[in-house]
Amino acid sequence: MSSPEPVRSLGELAALDPATRDARELEWLARVRTGDAQAFEALFRAYVDPLCSFAYSYVESDSQAQEIVQDLFARLWERRETLERPRSVRAYLYGATRNRALNELRNRRVESAFLRRVLRLEGARANDARPVPPEDDFNAGAFAGAVTRAVAQLPPRCREVFTLTRDQHLSYAEAAAILKISPKTVEIHVGRALTLLRHKLAAWLRP
Repeated sequence: MSSPEPVRSLGELAALDPATRDARELEWLARVRTGDAQAFEALFRAYVDPLCSFAYSYVESDSQAQEIVQDLFARLWERRETLERPRSVRAYLYGATRNRALNELRNRRVESAFLRRVLRLEGARANDARPVPPEDDFNAGAFAGAVTRAVAQLPPRCREVFTLTRDQHLSYAEAAAILKISPKTVEIHVGRALTLLRHKLAAWLRP
């Protein structure tokens, strides 16, 4: 059996059609179970960056996000012989990362403080009557910052769904599997998130 083809980033996997991508990932995982270090490296290299970014959206710490992902892959390798075959490797990795990030928040007892901070930001910005910078001050960096702030103000579940489907490019079904909700509920949250973002970014989106 030939070795799996190396992949430098998730972008290379995304360029494949979904069926081919899923088959490639399941092949890697099957090889990991047999102790194939090259397959493990391919899986790690494809997902380390997006998973770190996803973990960061919860813990807001680069070092802790990296630790979460590195620990996930370390344990995956340590327990490789007993790994079960998931329906989707991608959903499995994102789900495991989310669970570890939430555990980190609970362990630090800051989950409630995090939610209170988000609510305070929402209240502060709702009371801020200052307009968004006019068009003559528009630049890509400022708009990107406005989008980041607007996403941070979304309700927690909307923010989770938006991050998974738009930032991490997961399908509704994959996001639903990770969050343990229905694809229809994912669709509803996406619609709500887009409506809220259009409202918050209205000054930037005027023709």
